[in-house]
Amino acid sequence: MKQFKYLMIGALALCLVVGTRAVADLSTPPPLATPVLPTGAVISVGDGDTLRMAYQGKPVTVRLACVDAPENSQVPYGPVARERLQALLPRGTTISFREGDRDRYGRIVAEVFVDGTSVNLKLVQEGQVVVYRQYLSSCPGSRQALLAAETQARRDKLNFWSQANPLMPWDYRQGLTSSPPLPEPEPIQMGPVPIREPQRGRCDCPYDLDNSGRSCGNRSSYSRSGGSGRICYVGERPLQ
Repeated sequence: MKQFKYLMIGALALCLVVGTRAVADLSTPPPLATPVLPTGAVISVGDGDTLRMAYQGKPVTVRLACVDAPENSQVPYGPVARERLQALLPRGTTISFREGDRDRYGRIVAEVFVDGTSVNLKLVQEGQVVVYRQYLSSCPGSRQALLAAETQARRDKLNFWSQANPLMPWDYRQGLTSSPPLPEPEPIQMGPVPIREPQRGRCDCPYDLDNSGRSCGNRSSYSRSGGSGRICYVGERPLQ
């Protein structure tokens, strides 16, 4: 009888332990999946907004989304933009990309990232390329960032914007010798702007994931979230 009593006490203790663990498991949210973009390796750069990469065992052409670079024959700005993209993306560089479309030539139109930092945005910030407003729908998450970056580059007269009357790449391709006067730069959006995908193993942004795969949330360096697009804001490790 005494043995039976001890068995019953042991069973009850086991139930309490299991029940407590079950409640803890229910109260602890499962780790979020790490956002994953497809990756490729740079083969070559054609001009300031076009590159070739090795992807899924074959060479593929990528057109940078939402931006337009001066043509190579638009000296000196076209060659300078090409050289800058080559410097940012040397042969063999691993890039991730977010495809927005396929153009009429079958090229992947995409936002390209190196270590999570947007190459498209970097080129706009430096005045190497212009925002291609006609196709901004391909970059819903970075639209404001691109427009704000171009505004600043125009005000600072960087590279392509150092000209008094720049000939837009799309007008140049049509054989025009001048572009209509540009409107005044749009007001700069104040505050942080989205530039990169969330990453694992760092907590600079609420959408980043710690080493265990859990969302950093309010444990991050700053608490402003990136909206429904799960995009992290500027404030760390710029692309050199």
